Order: sequence, then C-alpha cells, then structure tokens
Amino acid sequence: MSSSFLTLEETAQAEITIKKSRFITSAAPINTQEEAEEFIKQISSKHNNATHNVFAYVINEQIQRYSDDGEPSGTAGKPILEVINRKGLVKTVLVVTRYFGGIMLGAGGLVRAYSEAAVKGVETARIAERKLHSQIFVTMNYHLMGVVKREVEKADSKKIKIDYGEQVKMNFYLQPQEAQDLINKLVDVTAAKINVKEGKQSYI
Repeated sequence: MSSSFLTLEETAQAEITIKKSRFITSAAPINTQEEAEEFIKQISSKHNNATHNVFAYVINEQIQRYSDDGEPSGTAGKPILEVINRKGLVKTVLVVTRYFGGIMLGAGGLVRAYSEAAVKGVETARIAERKLHSQIFVTMNYHLMGVVKREVEKADSKKIKIDYGEQVKMNFYLQPQEAQDLINKLVDVTAAKINVKEGKQSYI
C-alpha cells in the first residue's frame, strides 16, 4: 500500500462564465468507481436541462474515465481528466455542467474553458493529502489513563476516542512507522499493565 495519496478535501461547486456560457463544476472525493458513477448520475439529474454534463474521474492509475457528453471529441472530458492527472489526484471526480450561452467557442476555446472550469473546481474543493494510518486499541485501568493519554497525544495521534467502563478503552490512529515505537513506549511507561494491539490500516 502507498503511504499517502492526494485527493480532494471536500465536495464543492464552482462556476465560471465564458462568452455567456455557464460552466458549473461539481467536484468530490470518492473511493470507488461506483461512487464516482453515482455522483455523476446525481449531478446530471440535478442539471438535466443543461446543454452538457461532462465528466472525468480517476480512482487510480488503472481506472480513469471521461465523457465529452456531446461536445466535440477530445475538447471537454479529456481536458478535465488531464487537470486531475496534472494535479496528481486520485479518488477524484469532476462534473462540468455547461449551459450554452449562444456563442460558439471553437475546439480550442472549449479545451481552455473546460480546463479552466476543472482547475476552479479543484481549487474550491481544495487538495488534501491522505496518509496511511494504523488503528491502535488500548485497554487499561483508570490510574494509567493520564500517562497513556499524554504519550498518545505527544505522538500526534489522530481521531482519539475514549470509552469509560469497568476499564478505560482508547483507540486512535497513527502512521505505521510510528505505531510500533508508541506501542513499545506505552508498554514501558505502564510496566506492561495495559492491553494494546494494532488493528487495520486506513487512509485519513
């Protein structure tokens, strides 16, 4: 597994107007091809009276798709795809909706317009780096919570959750290269009086 990847921070919408044509970009981070297709379907349904709903998405190097949706071949979907790839993004979908303003743009003008719309959409949604993290689970008696929590926070752990029952249960995320060092540290500072284990890895 790769240690990190670039995608979009959030779902967002941006709009530009070129020679009276409106170009509305809907951008979203997604995880699967099915999610990308569902997003495209939703946007196309929302703008079902638009002249074109052009899209491109990248899941990974192997799964990349685009559609010109009636625009001249190579002038719409491909420029959007090229923007996604140029930014180094994966797990990303862009739909650019065009409402024709009555002025023809020509092939070169269309390429520039869809490229500009795609860039605007990416800038609005913002680029985010997702890093691989391991989930760590710790079970301990209450008197050990202070020292454990202090070490966990010092390690720049993410998404710390604490449940209080007969014992304290804590789980959090940490980058894999740092996880084992922290586990060893926790065992050491508690004299091995905790139960700690490493769970699944995920990107956050």
